Amino acid sequence: MKFPAHPQIATIPEAAFYNYRLGVIFDGYKWDLQAGEQSTIGPHVVLLERDTLDFLAESAVALYHETVAMEQALRTQPELRQRMGISDALTDALRGCNYDPAAHLRLMRFDFHPTVAQIQSVTDGDRLKNSLDWRVSEVNSDVPAGYPEASVLPRLAAPFFDGYASAVCFGEVLAERYTRLLPRGGTIAFLHDTHTVEDYQILRYVGDILEKRGFRAVYVDPCHVQWERGVPKGIDAIHRHYPMEWMEYAPDTDWRAFVNTDVPSCNHPAALLTQSKRLPLVWDALGVNIPTWRRFLPETVCPTHYKNNCAAPWILKPAFGRVGQGINVPGTVSDDENRAIEQAARAQPLQWVAQRRFESAPINGLHLGLGVFVIDGIFAGLFGRVSSHPRLDSEATEVPVLVKTTHNMPEDRSDTRGR
Repeated sequence: MKFPAHPQIATIPEAAFYNYRLGVIFDGYKWDLQAGEQSTIGPHVVLLERDTLDFLAESAVALYHETVAMEQALRTQPELRQRMGISDALTDALRGCNYDPAAHLRLMRFDFHPTVAQIQSVTDGDRLKNSLDWRVSEVNSDVPAGYPEASVLPRLAAPFFDGYASAVCFGEVLAERYTRLLPRGGTIAFLHDTHTVEDYQILRYVGDILEKRGFRAVYVDPCHVQWERGVPKGIDAIHRHYPMEWMEYAPDTDWRAFVNTDVPSCNHPAALLTQSKRLPLVWDALGVNIPTWRRFLPETVCPTHYKNNCAAPWILKPAFGRVGQGINVPGTVSDDENRAIEQAARAQPLQWVAQRRFESAPINGLHLGLGVFVIDGIFAGLFGRVSSHPRLDSEATEVPVLVKTTHNMPEDRSDTRGR
């Protein structure tokens, strides 16, 4: 197995960081920079070699196609969906919907982590040596975030690092896909939780790009959408940044209308089928060839199995958790929090998974995760998150990713596809 070059973590010069931070706020749509007492923007930048970018992009695109294949298989096997923690009401609605993937945009983000691997070194007397490998902790299949981080932040950081540049601008790739799907002048409704600025700032970045291309953007809560015979009034496309498992409980919201409408969506509610972290529990029953997933995802089992193997290095994760919430990585949670997580998993095992823990490889003392985007099978950029501990939660720092330039580097890598 060929291991790609190690990523590096560099630092923006101290004298330049103040202006960089201002640029992140005003050009990068990062108006809310705090998670509790922790700033989510720091001076670090991830530097990748070209072969590492190729490896991540090609792997993510392969994972995308395998995920879409599993999504299609799950639509015809509702009994498997119930094993994934999806409610009976959502299971019935998704089984009966008329979903044509080609009529919608499909957006996913795969979270890669550099890990410690042991390889045989022929030049060193066949001794085991530590090297760098990669693991994928999950796919954000339903409502992935990180739009400005994968678009604007690399452009702001690139001037400080000679020989490095942005890989792909996520926002431009997404806007181009909308242009292919929707006539100019159409109105796109950006659905989000309107009680906070966090989601709005993410969506406003893409909305501004699309408005420059002749579209109209509106920012609404799901309950604001009015329906008439399966069509949302005044809306030509729906960009949903509101988790589908929340929609069922959103007040005054006709969530079934979002499932059944033919109006183009990014993402269609069917994306929920592969959002659950219990998806690996039904792999063998799906009849889908998924070699890339089996290569990258650590062994995942039901918590009832984990309870009988407590001596193994397992962690617990909520089936529909986000940004590291509820994950009991050793050394990152208190004893009380760990007990609460284990009790919750025992009480509701269908809402949890146990996953074999991998050994995160710190780089300059920081643990790194790279979120790699794919849209409609096209590599669409990436961004990083770093933390002093191996659990990358809401207090992790968001960092841009730059790629080493070469003389034969293509102008645009947005055509990278799986094979």
